[in-house]
Amino acid sequence: MGSVINWGRFSSRFSDRRTWIDAMTSLGMLCKFDDVHECNSATMDWHDAGQAIIGKIELEWQSLSPITYRSSSWNGDHLFMKLVERGSFTIEQNGQSHRLGEGSIVFVDPLFGFNDHYRESSSLTILRIPKSTLRDRGLRYSLQNLYVPDLATPDVKAVRDFVLSVSRQAGAISGPLRGRLGDLCLELLDVLLSDRTNSLRGRIDAAIVSRAKQAIAHRLCDRVLNVSVIASELRVSPSSLTRAFSACGLSPMRYAWTLRLERAARILASLPTGAIQAQEVAYRCGFSSAAHFSRAFKDRYGMPPRAFALGHNATGSDAVHVNSIEGEKFDLAGEDFLEEQWANSVGCRHDDC
Repeated sequence: MGSVINWGRFSSRFSDRRTWIDAMTSLGMLCKFDDVHECNSATMDWHDAGQAIIGKIELEWQSLSPITYRSSSWNGDHLFMKLVERGSFTIEQNGQSHRLGEGSIVFVDPLFGFNDHYRESSSLTILRIPKSTLRDRGLRYSLQNLYVPDLATPDVKAVRDFVLSVSRQAGAISGPLRGRLGDLCLELLDVLLSDRTNSLRGRIDAAIVSRAKQAIAHRLCDRVLNVSVIASELRVSPSSLTRAFSACGLSPMRYAWTLRLERAARILASLPTGAIQAQEVAYRCGFSSAAHFSRAFKDRYGMPPRAFALGHNATGSDAVHVNSIEGEKFDLAGEDFLEEQWANSVGCRHDDC
């Protein structure tokens, strides 16, 4: 078995079967070549993209399946979004089988195992998405079966084309810009992953949440941001706003909390070692207290802000990831705890948060 490879900084070109199999194993994938046909070309390029990792692969005459036992290269804490740029492949999971042609999209959960079969030379874009980031956004993060979005929907096509555009430019653009575009891809995944409903109530709630997310993003550094402020800006009642988010499994302030901590992580990762000031980062991200910010950051990422920044400076990383185990810790803290800590950090009454 090959050594563990950093997904976000990895490229490989096919030279021989053994080397390619080792590279795939290091990424948590088992590879089996076709017994009859010869593979003459295969490539893969992976790049950090904010909370996600985006990859472009070209394959032929081989089958891939994820390692399903826990190991250092296990992918069970992630979902894969696979988008076919050229050619086709067949994917199997839990008795389901889909042949995906050019332009198709499929979401698959490695936790439940799957098999990809590539015959003709095919090119795919793959988004490797931490389940914790989907959970924090109120999106489905566990898929027991293949999920194929409806490409007859113009919105789905628009998101697909955006992800493709980011993938095609990933190797040329700067790390910080790639991170911002990658996080934007994650924000758009609700178009692909949300359960659709024909009810008027569902459509209204979805519209409220979409507008609220934009308002929160624009006012992220506002230390007095709370449910009442957001609702007033949207011209809806606080109860309507809270109900709309509840339908997604979220609360407005928990969503804001998550975005602020993610922004803080990106800032800390980009700061020179001598310029790390937790209080300044806290204020830039909307926290009124450096102490509360440091506590919340440690709960989210498993280490204080300064240690996080020093670790990223030492490795020269230009992007930030939410570790899935840390995401579990954050989630297990409970929404009541999050809301209470948020209220303390911004100095607002709990009823307004």
